[in-house]
Amino acid sequence: MIQYIVQPGDNLYSISQRFKTKVTILMQVNHLTDPQKIHPGQLLKIPLARSNNEAISRTVPNINQGTGFPNLTKGSTGPFVLLLQGQLSKLGFYKGNMDGLFTNITEGSVIQFQASRSLHATGQVDVNTWRHILDDVQGSQNAPPYHIKMLLSGLLVILSLDKSSYEPGELLNLSLMKINLSNETIQLSYNTSQRYDFKLSSSSGRTLWRWSDDKSFTQVLGKVSLSPGQVIRYTEQTTLPDSIENGTFHVFAWNTAKQINHIKLHVITTH
Repeated sequence: MIQYIVQPGDNLYSISQRFKTKVTILMQVNHLTDPQKIHPGQLLKIPLARSNNEAISRTVPNINQGTGFPNLTKGSTGPFVLLLQGQLSKLGFYKGNMDGLFTNITEGSVIQFQASRSLHATGQVDVNTWRHILDDVQGSQNAPPYHIKMLLSGLLVILSLDKSSYEPGELLNLSLMKINLSNETIQLSYNTSQRYDFKLSSSSGRTLWRWSDDKSFTQVLGKVSLSPGQVIRYTEQTTLPDSIENGTFHVFAWNTAKQINHIKLHVITTH
């Protein structure tokens, strides 16, 4: 299951065609009673498609047909391995480093997960394993938090932290990734030279830190193009303030492109 933000001009039929599913299925999983009543900005759950997607498979090497997620084996590296590790950690199967490296530890975690779901325990992440991982993942107090959304058509965005909890004065490592899972180039437009932003807030909503507050950006229009399979990652660091209300704080991140700057990814963590 993935999440998709409804864009202007979308309807359930066009969304169903885009993600190789059916209108009736979208209505069922999103508890919709009228297929005409969706609106821009609405969050929809999209079941992972089970039909082949040959265009994506031809464009991005080793892409699982029907999901847009790559087949992973020992030796694989990159953001999808990081995503895999984060999801397996949330489910209690992965205890290693969040390093994006598919090592023996990652392989063993995959085998344990597959066995627990009565899947063929190969240690390789195929279409069926991805589907179970993304559908079954549960939150865990012991795993670094992630928030994943599908924005536009095929643009996957991931906000992640490096730890599940922090002490006052400790350094936070923040990461915002955008991945083009489609078979076409995605072009994003910007009003300034700023491309992203991060923010920390208290549980009451008080802003504790915002990355852009001490930055200046040129007021010039810009564009960023993501080719099929391309990954862009933004990372920043900040120190957790000494005083946190209720022991929890909120982390927000967003891409400042005109098409998606109103959509913020959000995770909650503790100290």
